[in-house]
Amino acid sequence: MRPWLIILIAACIIFAAGLLIAPTIFYDHFIWKYLWGPIVADAAGHSVSYHGVGAAEGYTLVSEFIYGALLLLAVYMLYKFFEFFDIKIDMPFFAASLPFIILGSTLRVLEDSGLFEKPLSYFFISPIIYIQVGLYFFLSMLAGIYIERSEKKVRLFAFLIMAIDAAYLIMYFIFSDKCSHPVNPLLMIFFSAASLSVFLYLKKNITATMFSLGLLFLLPSLYLIGIWVYGDRWGTSNHVNAIILPLVLAISSAVTILIFVFAKRAGSTIFSSGINLSLIFAHMLDGWTSYFAVVNPLGMDINYGEKHPIPLFLMGHFYGLAYPVAKLVIIAGVIYAMDFYLKDELGEKPILKGLIKFFILVLGLAPGLRDMLRILMGI
Repeated sequence: MRPWLIILIAACIIFAAGLLIAPTIFYDHFIWKYLWGPIVADAAGHSVSYHGVGAAEGYTLVSEFIYGALLLLAVYMLYKFFEFFDIKIDMPFFAASLPFIILGSTLRVLEDSGLFEKPLSYFFISPIIYIQVGLYFFLSMLAGIYIERSEKKVRLFAFLIMAIDAAYLIMYFIFSDKCSHPVNPLLMIFFSAASLSVFLYLKKNITATMFSLGLLFLLPSLYLIGIWVYGDRWGTSNHVNAIILPLVLAISSAVTILIFVFAKRAGSTIFSSGINLSLIFAHMLDGWTSYFAVVNPLGMDINYGEKHPIPLFLMGHFYGLAYPVAKLVIIAGVIYAMDFYLKDELGEKPILKGLIKFFILVLGLAPGLRDMLRILMGI
């Protein structure tokens, strides 16, 4: 048995024994205070307590360390999974993952809008929402592997989306009263037809299955955001900042295109590849969204602040433009270091290299999309 697996099993046994023998220490002062309590506080919108132990919204050093360790374990397991099935992390894989990245951001924004009531809202608060989306992503990959190797690809995919529709129907009857604007199951059938149509159009491989299933999960969220923007709102916000969407997309695209043009003229393959340009676009989206949210040069009806000290410091210089510029320099430096200085080391492990870049994409695109959608919806 592998050493990391032995350590993990031992930790689980010790933790389970601790919950039985000393629940006050293991649950009240650890699980509640650092893990579950902050989720309850986020759903409630204020600090909460349990058996006299307080918990507030947000993360602490302890919780960030725990989630960081779990993330590293998940990355390692994902790397082994990709290695075992020889899954290439290329531009088609990035494109197939896009609906899941957008899904995490849209669901989090919908929770911010007050769409869900307790206990349903717990499923859409970080980190649970990201664990949930990660599970959808992983199961979609498994389905893609199985479907790609099957001779009855279309039939299997059709059966899969019917199973998803059936599961949604059950959840609809259980939790519809906990959702301010539940998506009608008949509309889910329409979304399923769209997903199936996309699958039939594509090559019916792993990435096609992932993208099509991701689209099925994503379309209800986009529908809800759309009806909010066009006036059917369930929260207290009565305004929409529609300018933010085309503005941030245009600036981020312009920066990415300019880098591509200069790279082509300079003969650089590093900054002209699709994957690297997608990383630049993702972090420009995050950087410029934060700039418009915090500095607010357009005078939008918003009130956002920056919690992290370094971004806050940068936004206090050069009219706030220092932050998106610094993000561009940093992400370009990371890309250059990986593809030039670490070319030989990472070249021997293409899956690891692709996985690192994939998580860099997620770290830029997911928060950028969430912040942009929050400004758009005025929440």
